[in-house]
Order: sequence, then structure tokens, then C-alpha cells
Amino acid sequence: MVLRTVAGVRTGEDVEDLRAYLMKLGDSAPPVHETVVLACDNHGDERPTWTYVEADARAGTARRRCLQCANSVSVLDSAERWTHPTMWCCATCGQSIAEVVAGVSVPDGEHVDWLVLGVRCVECGRVEGLTDLVLPGLPLPAVLSQL
Repeated sequence: MVLRTVAGVRTGEDVEDLRAYLMKLGDSAPPVHETVVLACDNHGDERPTWTYVEADARAGTARRRCLQCANSVSVLDSAERWTHPTMWCCATCGQSIAEVVAGVSVPDGEHVDWLVLGVRCVECGRVEGLTDLVLPGLPLPAVLSQL
């Protein structure tokens, strides 16, 4: 794991660094108890993690599209509240392909009350938050099935 901060920009070498970043968000956010690497389910055991992602931090919506097969998946109820945000691109290098990880706060071990999405640029490794949403204590399996 090589999570670094240089000139205020966090970078990581792989998706595990992004998971570590979300686990250590600090005092400004609820604790992240679990992280999930978002990957396309259309590919059997070889689930690709590289994706295009659109997100609106104000609306708490996000949608990802598999780089390999173009399958799109809306996060939770994002499709119902879609605001047509622009595609994410790295502020450092301009790349629009990323790895996405969801961090969930599960204070009682069963119900999710907060979800955060983070991205890692596959070109330069920049790691940053994408969006987050407060959830009304939804069961963990239900949340995980809608990512």
C-alpha cells in the first residue's frame, strides 16, 4: 500500500490504496466500517474494475459504466433522482477512467446509515471523494446489492 499526499494531492498505486483512504476519512465524516470495490458483474470471475463514472455530490447520485462492456449501473436510487452530471475526470491528468470504491458506515453491524464513493485515477493514481449520501438505516445486504 502506497497512499501518498504530495502538494495536497492524494495518490495511490492501486484500488487497495483507495480503500485505505476511505477507511481513514477522519473526524469530518462518519466512520467507514466496510469498503467494497465496485466492479462489473457481467464478466463472471474476472470482474473488471475500470469504469467511467458520473456523479453529482449535491444530489448524492452516481452511475458507473463498465469500460469493457459498457454496462451502466446506478448507485442505489440515483436513476430516480438523476441530474445529468458530467463524467468524472481527473483534475490532475484529465483521465476519465477510474476505479470506484464504496465505503459504508454500519454502526450496528447490520444497517447502513452513510455511504461514500471514492475514485482513483488509473493514469496518475489521484485519489478523491466523489459523493456521499445519508441513508435511513437500510440493511447492509440491500445496499450492497444496489451498488
